[in-house]
Formats: sequence, C-alpha cells, structure tokens
Amino acid sequence: AGRSSSRGLGSRAPFTAAVTGRCGARPCAASRYRWGGAVSGAGRGAAGMGRRRSRGQAPSKPKPKLDTMFDCLFCQTGKAVEVKMVRLEQIGFLKCRVCAVTFQSRTTYLSEAVDVYSDWVDETEEANFRKDGDDVPAPLKAAAAK
Repeated sequence: AGRSSSRGLGSRAPFTAAVTGRCGARPCAASRYRWGGAVSGAGRGAAGMGRRRSRGQAPSKPKPKLDTMFDCLFCQTGKAVEVKMVRLEQIGFLKCRVCAVTFQSRTTYLSEAVDVYSDWVDETEEANFRKDGDDVPAPLKAAAAK
C-alpha cells in the first residue's frame, strides 16, 4: 500500500552497479582504466581479460612464377619457344620465334605452360621413334594408350 510508483518498484531503482561501476550513477573513472581501455573492450588490451594479445597472421609468400619461354628442340635456340594458354578454349599454343615451329595441345584448368611444352617434347620424341622404326618403346606405348 505504501508504493508510490505504478511499476511496483517503490523508491528502489533497478540494479545498475554492473554498468556504472561502484561510483553510483555515473561511470567510475577507476573502473575504466582498470581493464586497460574503454568500456566497450576496444583499445590497448582488446584481447580480453587476462589473455595475451595474439599476433596478426603473417602475409603469405608469393608463389614462384613458372617459365613461359623454353628452349627449342629443332633449332637449339635458348628461350625462343613461347607458350600461350587460351583457358576459355582449353588450348595451349607453342611457337618458336626463330624456326617458326608450332604445336597445339589440349589443356585442362590445372595445366600450365610447362605441361604444353612437355607434351610437345613427348610428341616429337614419339615421332622420332616412329620415323626410325615402327617399334615404339613400351613406356611410350603405355602413354599413348591412355
């Protein structure tokens, strides 16, 4: 019967000590500096209470670039064969700037210029064996069967 408020709290205010600190109605300056920064947690000690600050992740090292210029098998010129990849058409083009030898190879999304060059080396090696005699070595027969 002696309550003056319509909410039923009387003269007592809701508990606010967790928000304001121990100084009462306003935030306490001591509690703000005690935790090493602002009340929101941002600032010097943003790692949390009692935790060590974590270091940022080290930047990743760049991948080594693979060559796109190679030595020609026919004219023996160094760095004269250029390989171009057309990813949308899934074709790799190889051309020598000196002797104008060309080669095309099917590629996949994993293929690189080195793969086109190695396909060219394999094809020329296989063609030389066929030209010398009809006997193709066993490793080349197995590769051709795939």
